[in-house]
Amino acid sequence: MGVADDIITPCFRTPHDIAQAEIHAICALKNQSWPHSIESQLAWWEKNTAGDDVFVTLVREREIIAFLRLRNRIVVVSGIRKEALCVTEVCVDKAHRGRGLGSRLMGAAVDHIANTGSGVAYLLCRDAQEPFYAACGWRRVDRPLQIESASGRGRRVLADDERCMTFDPQNRLGGQIILFGDVF
Repeated sequence: MGVADDIITPCFRTPHDIAQAEIHAICALKNQSWPHSIESQLAWWEKNTAGDDVFVTLVREREIIAFLRLRNRIVVVSGIRKEALCVTEVCVDKAHRGRGLGSRLMGAAVDHIANTGSGVAYLLCRDAQEPFYAACGWRRVDRPLQIESASGRGRRVLADDERCMTFDPQNRLGGQIILFGDVF
């Protein structure tokens, strides 16, 4: 039986209800896409996890096979502060790629985004990933965009191969956008 035929369950966790074994499994999964040592992944997790983060996973037979994180963020659109969620760390286990699980993971995230808070979100990705996110219903931001450090380290613009994609069905993020944060 292939993954598509198995029971795949989307799960939502917060830092308050995730087990240490799940954190270790997620860090091992992330290590497939961003290779560092597991110790480095765990240290990054500890340093960069906020109390209001939401972790979205796909689980097959108690094994985490896909993961992403939702972070609460503030964006400034044409001078007006707005709440938004930032999608980060999207990854699928290499053994399960090419089977639609990334789309399913993004679908679970979109359902959560649409039913909580502001109902808008953004993510940063490389240009090669844009078609995937566009196929999941996200739109590329083609207007001026800046990223401002939440810790006061300055501003930057997107790199030439970097894209900002939004989930914004009611077009609340129209206009010039400034993203706030240090970790995306």
